[in-house]
Amino acid sequence: MENPNQPTLFLGPKGEFAPVFAGLWTQLFEDVVKRRQRIFANDPSWSGHVAVAQQPLIGGLDALLEILETEIPTFSPHYLGHMISDISIPALLGHMAVLFENPNLASREAASAGSQLEVQAVNALAEMIGLPLPPVRGHFTSGGTVANFEAFWRARYRLDHWLALGAWLVEHGRTPADFFALAHMGWSAFDEHLEVQAIDEQQLRERSWVLRGPWAISRYYRTVLGNEFPEPVLLVPGNKHYSWPKSANVFGLSEDAIWPLDLDACGRVRIDALEAAIDRARGLGRPILMVVSVAGTTELGMIDPVDQVAARLARYRDEDGLHIWHHVDAAYGGYLCTTFKGGESALDAPAVAALEGLKKVDSITLDPHKLGFVPYACGAFIAPNPRAYAVSSIRAPYLAQDTEAAYPSWSTTLEGSRAATGAGAVWLSAKILPLDASGHGALLNESIKTTRLFYQAISERIANVRMVPVSDSNIVCFTLAREGASLSEANAAAGQLVDRFKEHPDFACTRTALGLDSYRALIEGMLQTWNGELDSDHMLVVRMVIMNPYMNEASATSALLDQLLLAITEMVDTA
Repeated sequence: MENPNQPTLFLGPKGEFAPVFAGLWTQLFEDVVKRRQRIFANDPSWSGHVAVAQQPLIGGLDALLEILETEIPTFSPHYLGHMISDISIPALLGHMAVLFENPNLASREAASAGSQLEVQAVNALAEMIGLPLPPVRGHFTSGGTVANFEAFWRARYRLDHWLALGAWLVEHGRTPADFFALAHMGWSAFDEHLEVQAIDEQQLRERSWVLRGPWAISRYYRTVLGNEFPEPVLLVPGNKHYSWPKSANVFGLSEDAIWPLDLDACGRVRIDALEAAIDRARGLGRPILMVVSVAGTTELGMIDPVDQVAARLARYRDEDGLHIWHHVDAAYGGYLCTTFKGGESALDAPAVAALEGLKKVDSITLDPHKLGFVPYACGAFIAPNPRAYAVSSIRAPYLAQDTEAAYPSWSTTLEGSRAATGAGAVWLSAKILPLDASGHGALLNESIKTTRLFYQAISERIANVRMVPVSDSNIVCFTLAREGASLSEANAAAGQLVDRFKEHPDFACTRTALGLDSYRALIEGMLQTWNGELDSDHMLVVRMVIMNPYMNEASATSALLDQLLLAITEMVDTA
């Protein structure tokens, strides 16, 4: 297991390295039993009076395994569907070792070792991104959606504080500033106002949008301040994940509070669209809760120019005094930082520069259960600055309150009870397979190279194929269209191919729809390549995720690609 490019880190698509795992599994299980024998060794043995006979257990397990026989074999390189693949042996062992202990990260009283593992694993992820330790803060979640919710919650906490103080200043005639400027005043100005004006917490609570609720605060703004409450907005790329409209719904914003930003011809957010949206929000007096960038879009695997967004927001801060929260949804692409950490990346230079920009944002979402090859469910939320991690204080009388900032507790997370299995999986994975170009990054660099091999082969060997611009990561998307075909005809051909893939015994892929409202530049650019008519509000594309760790042997990958191309050719010819 010393060479990170060897598949001994994985069980293998045919269980080729079962002996490796079996030996490690036996060691793990024997240690679990020894620990139970060692703790309270003088206690009498349990009689097992509530145990069941062995046969029903065997029968029940057989029934479960029979059901699982029908599960999608996502561990196989033949699966090219969603962002899922086989999990590594270290991740599986880390997950299972912690699972036997079953710690609950709600409190250190129930998770002493688990809490330490969480801190160390979060630190490993932060170092992967390039963040300094300390002061980074973070915790594990059930996935990217909840991690994005965590960012929303904290950005709302910050904005609410600044708005509440701004309301007090306006009410008492202490500022000529408008609400947009006050809502983005920054913590330094906030702290100074509190000290100079001698404002206490209760005065802020009375003017808090979060604590009083939208109805009461709207009445206060209207009757006392002579203004309508300025509903905040979220500026999100048109390729946004579904969690953002969901977060607005959960946290009490209207659907009109989600402002999608136009994308360029490759499907990345446009800086001029961001600037236009900020200017529009300022003109309407609507505070910006956060700006979201995406590092690894779900549809195409594109990486927004995070570095350029961060630089533009820094200019708004330095020139206009506007502090705007920048969150990066790097659920898929965050682990790509390993490809250039201490080595040369297979990523293009703009993608590397964008990921380097993660060091300059307010919060980050990661999903180790994607490109980290960690078992579900394992997401992570990270805030480079402890003040960005601050959130409403919630207390419970039966849980001891953590006073050590190094240990996040249930009161600073949306989820109460949280398993430590993700932390254990990430911790052991990072120990065995370093989160840099010599370890984990070597696997991902291979997948990026393989993706480009697939992209080129499909574009050259499939009739009437029309390739979406090459992905920044490891996703291949294309449609099918003869010369002069309309967009609706291309959509029908792509849909037919995906339907045939569903029935194919050897390969699986997915489809995605690129909406004209966000992907207009990309769609119009592709239509020009075959002189097609724009007669639909979306482009349907075939989508393949090339992330399987077993695609690192040239001969095996070449044979698999030949099989895939033959299958696509046959499916297209018989359509």
